[in-house]
Amino acid sequence: MLTMEYAVKPGSVAVCFVLVALLWTFPLQHAIAYPFVFLFFAAVMGSAWFGGAIAGFLAIALSTFIITYFFIPPFFSITVAKDSQSFLAAFILCAIAISIVSSARRRSESAVRSARDLLETKVQERTAELLRSNLEIQESTRQLRMLTEAIPQQIWRADASGRVEYCNQHLLEYIGGAAESLRDESFFSILHPEDASQFRQGWEAALAAGGRFEVEARVRGADGGYRWFLVRGIPQRSQDNGIAHWYGIHIDIEDRHSTQQRLLSAHEDLSRFSRTTSLSEMAASIAHELNQPLTALATHAAACRRWLQADPANVSRASAAADMIVQESTRAANVVRRVRSLLSKTDYVREFTDLNSVILDLAQLLRDDAIRRSVSIHLRLAEALPKVEVDPVQIQQVLLNLAINGMEAMAEINGEKVLEIGTQLQGSDEIQASVTDHGPGFSERVKSKMFEPFFTSKPEGTGMGLAICRSIIEAHDGRIWSEQSEQGTMFRFTLKVSK
Repeated sequence: MLTMEYAVKPGSVAVCFVLVALLWTFPLQHAIAYPFVFLFFAAVMGSAWFGGAIAGFLAIALSTFIITYFFIPPFFSITVAKDSQSFLAAFILCAIAISIVSSARRRSESAVRSARDLLETKVQERTAELLRSNLEIQESTRQLRMLTEAIPQQIWRADASGRVEYCNQHLLEYIGGAAESLRDESFFSILHPEDASQFRQGWEAALAAGGRFEVEARVRGADGGYRWFLVRGIPQRSQDNGIAHWYGIHIDIEDRHSTQQRLLSAHEDLSRFSRTTSLSEMAASIAHELNQPLTALATHAAACRRWLQADPANVSRASAAADMIVQESTRAANVVRRVRSLLSKTDYVREFTDLNSVILDLAQLLRDDAIRRSVSIHLRLAEALPKVEVDPVQIQQVLLNLAINGMEAMAEINGEKVLEIGTQLQGSDEIQASVTDHGPGFSERVKSKMFEPFFTSKPEGTGMGLAICRSIIEAHDGRIWSEQSEQGTMFRFTLKVSK
């Protein structure tokens, strides 16, 4: 193998090119002066180009021998005349340079050709890999889309900025539109106006933090009606831990919400029945317990009058009867106090409380009830309010009673139902809270008696709500009153600021 590579092959190439040069020299030497110089230079160049450096040097040796023997005097001899030695030396040096340059150029082009072939091979391999990867990605995307279409849930996908890119068929069928109808801000248009703000705030917070997103909201269907959905958004992260996509799912919880509303309504009915029963029991207990002392009072009073009307008047017996009247009156008062204590708290509770926090908790508590009644709750809370020393449970109960009264007052109106709850600083030592509805208002007769116990303008009312509110506020050294506003009825009460 080595003999072939470094001897036979280079020798064959050199002999071939030199022989061709020699054969062309004989006919051309009669037409051109010294044609052998160019032909043998060409033979050296061709040998070095096609056979490499070894072939080039073999061609130089053969060419030098042939030129010396055939073309340099004395002819047909390997002896070189003195005046031709410089010519022969120049030929040999030039032939060597041509051989080196030609073989180097050949190696360079071979290297470039090999590099190009290798690059083309790599490009083809890389192209094939990319094609396979694209096909795998397309297949994965197709399978994922088939999976999302097979899952009986509403699913959507958004890019890293939160722009919706894809919606499955279940979601599109529910909203009755195309995926383009949910691009950018249009996505929020399918939400109920009262839920859109909360949804937007939660979604923007999730985009900023890169965390999970979950909220309950009403989504409009193709028929224009709204259903409750639990909306969850989960980020899909890339290899560099950046967010590549967001995947969202809508879980229908309409039945659960309807059940909660029915339970809430049943709870209210039960609470109303319980309050009515408690009042009935209290009234029956008072009537039963007071029967005997009142009877005794009537008996002793009649006896006292009889002793005083006697002639002469029996003052000692009348005085004794009067003493019995006092004893029975005290007993009756004790009976009333004992029955009243059954409905009142015996512990005295006062805590430093932020009234705005109490109202915010109340708004959350009223949310489902307000939705069921189609009432929007607007909060107008003053900032940086000082704290008040109150029983927060009792104050929240006052606000709850006033809010429920306001929502009930708007039950029959056809316009917008708005309940406003606000706070403001009144002077330097009082905080004023207000609850305003958009109902029809009340007459002056009702206004003059609304805080009296057992007075009510509602067929199902007990007449104790506002009376209890007044008792609680007055127990906190505050004031409560009502007034007509441009919107409807406004209830206000004040609380002392803690020093």
